[in-house]
Amino acid sequence: MDQHLKYPRPPGGAPSGLWEDVLEIPLALEATVRERAGIDTAVELVSRRAPERLVVSGNGAAYYVAQVLWLASMMTARPCVEVVAVPSGLLAKGRFAWRPGDMFVAVSSSGEFRDLVEAIGAGAPQPYIAVTSSPTSSVGRNAAVVAGFKVLGQRAITHSQVFCGGVATVLSIWAGLSDDHGLSDLVEELPTLARAAVSDASQWSADVLGTLTDLPRSAVTCATGAGWAAAMEAALLLKEVARVPTEGCETREAATSGMYALGPGDLAFTLPSSSRDLLLAEAEEIFTRTGATVLRAPALRTALDERVMGVATFPAAAALAITLARLGSCDPDEPSWATTYYQTAR
Repeated sequence: MDQHLKYPRPPGGAPSGLWEDVLEIPLALEATVRERAGIDTAVELVSRRAPERLVVSGNGAAYYVAQVLWLASMMTARPCVEVVAVPSGLLAKGRFAWRPGDMFVAVSSSGEFRDLVEAIGAGAPQPYIAVTSSPTSSVGRNAAVVAGFKVLGQRAITHSQVFCGGVATVLSIWAGLSDDHGLSDLVEELPTLARAAVSDASQWSADVLGTLTDLPRSAVTCATGAGWAAAMEAALLLKEVARVPTEGCETREAATSGMYALGPGDLAFTLPSSSRDLLLAEAEEIFTRTGATVLRAPALRTALDERVMGVATFPAAAALAITLARLGSCDPDEPSWATTYYQTAR
């Protein structure tokens, strides 16, 4: 790919499939935003059935996509429907109390995550909407509507294009439901935003991450407001790629409780929406006092809407995770936990 001519050396000093996947995020988002697969049909279905509650569920990165939808709804003054985001384990074995008037939105890239498949067969409301890149999967083929996103390649086990495509898809759905033209415009601009984020993260990796010499004992990630979902995804990246125990927090939660275990040898990774995020600056001062290393992700050139921070900060979080994986002698593309994960997830 010609991206290698544009960007500095890859994070961690050696090529990785995960970084190749990250470099393709802008192109994958272009296809997702252009095709809008199932978006209008999903909006029409929800509008027509007028549910009292959208219950959105997934696992891992898919759960954080669900959180993006929930947080976007929380930023809407008069939401057309209540949104609840729950991890799919709460749906397992029929333990979730579905209510009359619920509509289910299942988020799964593979469409085969066990808890979602079980929930669909054991009481989840019908019809339901699937947000997936696999329309012929168990989750996809039984859905009334498949809101799909494009994945151009997945060389690493870690989801990159999947997460960003899921974010674009659920924000498109919410923009349609809430008649939020500003949010629609933000989604249209996501490929451009992602391109800038990849470029900035690549340069940041060369300038900043190359100075790291030790694997942190543990880490905290944080972002303000609706950026919380981005912080949780960043924490997941550090855990699954670099095997660093990490907690993803909203900024005030990080400053008032996430910092409890921080000390010398730990890492605080902060995700700014703008250079004037005063809550984030305050948290960084607190983290510094603990003796932890504080790293701020590169800020984009303009203030960022918190609802799209998951896409804007993903490249930097991935670059950090890859760098730490190299420091810890981990394979960023084939983590040692993969076999165990698939044994319980499918």
